[in-house]
Amino acid sequence: MQKPSRIRQALRPFLVLAGVALVLGAAQLVRSQLGIEWSADSIQQTVKGFGLWAELGFVALVLFRQFLGLPSVLVLTSAGLLFGAGLGTLLGGLALAMNACLLYAAARFMGRKQVLALIHRKWPDFEARAQAAGPPFIALMTGHPFGVLTPFHFAAGVSGISAPAFVAAVLPASLVRAACYSLLGAYILNPGSTGFWVAMGVLGVAAALPLAHPGLRQRFLAAVRPTASAVGPAMPVPAGGRGEADSSEPLP
Repeated sequence: MQKPSRIRQALRPFLVLAGVALVLGAAQLVRSQLGIEWSADSIQQTVKGFGLWAELGFVALVLFRQFLGLPSVLVLTSAGLLFGAGLGTLLGGLALAMNACLLYAAARFMGRKQVLALIHRKWPDFEARAQAAGPPFIALMTGHPFGVLTPFHFAAGVSGISAPAFVAAVLPASLVRAACYSLLGAYILNPGSTGFWVAMGVLGVAAALPLAHPGLRQRFLAAVRPTASAVGPAMPVPAGGRGEADSSEPLP
């Protein structure tokens, strides 16, 4: 007979999935009640409707943005429109870091061993790669303006990265990402202004900055360069150096 602790561990993934489904349903109900649409203007109107609780309302939107179907680019840009570049960066960055910790904690609660067993069936070297890359890679993906967030934050909870190391990686990186989009949001209604072009420059530099690392630059160039296999195999040349359509041979 299995021990109660083992039964609870086996049930954890199903409890988490049930909780996710419940929160997802509730979030969609809240979204329909608030009338949140996939636009910065809609997010602005929703947050302004919170009145004195606007800041907390915005943090809640970022914290549960996956359930509401709101991409981070949209909500972080809205932070600059709503609160300006400074406060927008602070609120957006802290909320983004809280969202990352929520995904990390959910992955840990599901049971690391059970989830790893499922992942290793498709990616046997997942744990080794996670240990090798570790927090720096999580920080890069979080801080980069176009980095992928949700799957990597969840995967960090499954990996052997400790909670303090994860927080130390995502907190400053979240502020960097939030700053890029909050600055853009603060001037997005004034295209052509000095602030707008400064924001675009900051966003471009932040996007290209990882290429300053030689290893990342080499991998990027290797990915975009055409290979010999993409061009196609070379045509074989018969012995004697003549092709099949050699004009010296008489036609039948």
